[in-house]
Amino acid sequence: MKSGDRKMEVIENSQLNKFHYTLLAILGTVWAFIAVNTISAGFVIALLKNDPAFQGSLTKLGSLGSAALFGMLFGAWLFGYLADRIGRKRTLVLAVSTFSLGSIVSSFAGNLDQLIVLRFIVGLGLGGSLPVASSYFAEFMPRSIRGAMISILESFWAVGTIIIGIVALLVKADWRSILLFGGAVILILPLLLTLPESPRFLLTKRRIKEAEETLRKIFGVSVKLEMPKAAGKVSVGDLWRRYGKTTLMLTIAWFSIAFAYYGFFIWLPRFLSATLGITVFRSFQYFIITAVAQLPGYWSAAYLLERIGRKKTLSYYLLLSGIAGVGFYFAANSGSETAIIASAIAFSFFNLGAWGAIYAYTPELYPTAVRGTGTGWAGAMARIGGGIAPILAGRIMEVGSAALAVLVIAVVAIIGALDVLALGEETMGKELA
Repeated sequence: MKSGDRKMEVIENSQLNKFHYTLLAILGTVWAFIAVNTISAGFVIALLKNDPAFQGSLTKLGSLGSAALFGMLFGAWLFGYLADRIGRKRTLVLAVSTFSLGSIVSSFAGNLDQLIVLRFIVGLGLGGSLPVASSYFAEFMPRSIRGAMISILESFWAVGTIIIGIVALLVKADWRSILLFGGAVILILPLLLTLPESPRFLLTKRRIKEAEETLRKIFGVSVKLEMPKAAGKVSVGDLWRRYGKTTLMLTIAWFSIAFAYYGFFIWLPRFLSATLGITVFRSFQYFIITAVAQLPGYWSAAYLLERIGRKKTLSYYLLLSGIAGVGFYFAANSGSETAIIASAIAFSFFNLGAWGAIYAYTPELYPTAVRGTGTGWAGAMARIGGGIAPILAGRIMEVGSAALAVLVIAVVAIIGALDVLALGEETMGKELA
């Protein structure tokens, strides 16, 4: 097999087999629990008002929602760096171990300050798991359906969102039990350890024999790989020097999509109870309805990724989620329960479809040697946006209204859509470099 871009054509031109489905099942379970641990903050915030030891202003409660997200900021950088140094598999195991153990310990927190610190630690693992898992998964997928498969992997986020909503009802809205459940992902670690290292990563590290053996075991064919040219170390500065336009586009896009998502969903139980005048427990039931809408959002995006392309799918879905947010603002001001729920469902559908698209798009924009660093940077930008949003939304509600907070969220989503339309390039049908 020739060196260069065709080194991995055995992967690029492969058909889905048992390994691909096993990988999807294992990483999909991890992905679902990342959602469980992220979304659980919204339920915990809504429930802490009933616990005297955990009282705080809306701004400080917003800080609880942001704690894991700022942890994800540093986790994305740290684990993204490690993924390009020690490997995708080892890094993913470390990241999953961090957030599963952190979630278990956080369920025993004694006050709000302790809980905020522990949620930051949970965030370190969550932030590392997302970009590493998506890069690892992408590096095994055939070119013809890579985008669709990554979007399907992302759809497990909706599964996790639905599960945590149901768990919240089953445990009768006990916030400690909700956090303890988030640590159950530790049971998946033995299966993670059985997975192989990415042959693309092995090749960049000049571990030729290991890469060839991995390809033989997965695809049942013998290939002869050539020693690649030695790759120098890549820093974040190199990302901007070598891939400046791409990195700028992803910085704005990831910030915007995360700001919109976390600003909306961390506070969604509160938004619904405030605008509809219902109990928090009742808002959990509506939350599950909006979460169910995420699945067709992912699936429709997965279809369109391989039909109209990554760039159009991402930008259109981001734009439509922003329009749905504007609709929520007007619905809340009019007091129409049907319109409020409908706009929340539409936001959920399009925002999560956009997530499926951006996770498919990002790994294809960087070559293998810098993919972990590039996706780690993108993930870090998402955590900045996601970290700011809950605090800002809490503050806006203190001085304004829930409807106004959603309007700000919608405007940021629209800015992200325009950024992708202006600066993005299409990657559909291209081989991973």
